[in-house]
Amino acid sequence: MNMGMEIRKPQIAKDIETDNCFDFLRFFLALSVFFAHYDVLHGSSLLNYPIPTPRAVGAFFVISGLLIYRSYCRSNTLKRYFEKRARRIFPAYLLIVLLSSILFSAFSSLSVGEYYTSPELCKYLLANLSTMNFLHPDLPGVLDGEAVNPSLWTIKVELLLYLAVPILASFFLEKHRWFSLVIAVLSSLTAVFFSRTADVTGVAAYDLVGKWISLVSYYMVGVSLFLYREEMCRIKWYLLLPALVLSALNGYAVDCFRPFAIGALVYFVAFTLPYLNKFGRIGDLSYGIYIFHAPIINLTICMGWEVNLRMFAITLSLVLLVAFLSWHLLEKKMLSR
Repeated sequence: MNMGMEIRKPQIAKDIETDNCFDFLRFFLALSVFFAHYDVLHGSSLLNYPIPTPRAVGAFFVISGLLIYRSYCRSNTLKRYFEKRARRIFPAYLLIVLLSSILFSAFSSLSVGEYYTSPELCKYLLANLSTMNFLHPDLPGVLDGEAVNPSLWTIKVELLLYLAVPILASFFLEKHRWFSLVIAVLSSLTAVFFSRTADVTGVAAYDLVGKWISLVSYYMVGVSLFLYREEMCRIKWYLLLPALVLSALNGYAVDCFRPFAIGALVYFVAFTLPYLNKFGRIGDLSYGIYIFHAPIINLTICMGWEVNLRMFAITLSLVLLVAFLSWHLLEKKMLSR
């Protein structure tokens, strides 16, 4: 693949609307993951947040599929496309992996010398810096072997989908928009198959593969929303009620349709709430919230913070502050280079 190759533009007259509230949606979804993880990591029921993490992450991938495909279409060359994606993902990602390995050393059951000379630390760094965090998500002597940052598992899938976009685009730019829907349907069915197999057999590996594939289905729904954006503008109100119902229900049969239901809701909200369109003025904090929140929660656990609304509010404030600083001091600067 020639990195200097010029990217063909899609043969669709109307570009996606610039007036949307994707910035707000991403912020809301990132907070949703934080709220859910706060109870999960603490083993509490303080918040009882109603939006499950899988639905919030799925909606994230719908937005990613739509916006990343649009970004690809707007990039002049493949080199520029990949450069933009690397600048967006890696600076903050590498920072949190390295910071976690340093900060949590203060709470390890090992001595400082044992911690920094432990082979387990090397395994953690190698696995996480390469985005293969599922191979070694824990730090030596920290949190009784629990993952330090369970949110990072989605990054590898995101990167693989970034790589797949230029290949898939060759089908979509001309006459084969429908192929994006085929991939979305097949990946959704496959994800449900692996999920059910995991439940029946008890083999955790099936569940892991099912989760990865489910993100592909959400991402491809997002790509389809971009490709069929003109049609979606006309029918979004008709899809609202069935999308709400399917998003709320549970069961294997419903799971097959959930990526499409959540995709319809994402599109509806993004282009129907104009008063939220300027939300991004404060900065794009969503990625920072997503990758920094779990280590911050785990640090408060290591420090013995109580689980109550006051300590939750302080933790939330810390997460928002770190995300704000990450955007303005690191992420934004890297993207503007």
